[in-house]
Amino acid sequence: MSRTSTAFAAVAGVFAIALTACGGGGGGGGSAAPPPATTYDLQTGISNLVSKGLTSNVALSGTVIAGGNTVSFTGTGTLTLAPSVAATFNNSAAASQTQTLSGTVTASGQSRTFGPSSVVDYYASGTDAFLGEIGSSEYDVAQTPFTYPTMVVGGSAGTLGTISRYKDSTMSVSLGTTVVTYAVTAPVDPGSPVLVKLTNQIKDAQGSVTETDVTSYDLSSAGILTLVSASAQSAAGTLMATAQ
Repeated sequence: MSRTSTAFAAVAGVFAIALTACGGGGGGGGSAAPPPATTYDLQTGISNLVSKGLTSNVALSGTVIAGGNTVSFTGTGTLTLAPSVAATFNNSAAASQTQTLSGTVTASGQSRTFGPSSVVDYYASGTDAFLGEIGSSEYDVAQTPFTYPTMVVGGSAGTLGTISRYKDSTMSVSLGTTVVTYAVTAPVDPGSPVLVKLTNQIKDAQGSVTETDVTSYDLSSAGILTLVSASAQSAAGTLMATAQ
C-alpha cells in the first residue's frame, strides 16, 4: 500500500473513532451590585437537538499516523444529526438519533471522499435522558441514564455520567468506559449565548485513557444549541471539525 493510500486509510479510522458525544443587593453608599447572571437550560437545548436535529457544514483538519509518519490533512464536510425517531434500546422504549459525518479530505497532495460514517445515539422517551450509543463495532450503555442540567451559568461544570463500552449487544466483552463531563464558558455579553463543551474521556478495559472527544456548542437563553466545533484525539491521530 502506498503512503498516500495508508494515509487515507488512517484518516478513515480517525473519522470512525470521532463519532463514537451538557446575587444580593449592594450595601448603603457602595456601588450597585451587578445584575444576576443569565441562566441557561442545557437539558432543553439537548431535547431540542434530539427532536429537531442539526446539519452543519464543517471545515476539517487534523493528523494521522501512517506508516510510522505523521500526515496532516484538511478538508470540508457535513455533520448531520437527524431528527429523532421512535426506537428500542437495551429493551427499553427510546428515541434514536443518527449522527453522520461525510466530506472530502486532502492528504499528501491527493484528495478523496470519505463517509458517510455514522453512529446512533439513544435517549429515553419522554425525558431525553441519555441511554447509550451503537457504532459499527461498539455497543455503549449508560451505567445510569443521565440528563443535562436545567440551569447553568458561566463557570458551571460537572460530570454527567459514565458509559460502559461493549463489543456488541450481548455485552459479554467489555471494552472499557467513557466519562462524560460538561463545562460552560461565560457569555461575552450578558444574555448572549454561552459556550458549552461536552467532553467524552474514553478509557480501555484497564482504565487507561485512549481517546478524548470534545463537542462545543453555543447555547442561547431560548435553549437552542448551535454547533461550534467537534474534535477527537487518540493515538491514531487528531481531528477537528469547525462549523462554517
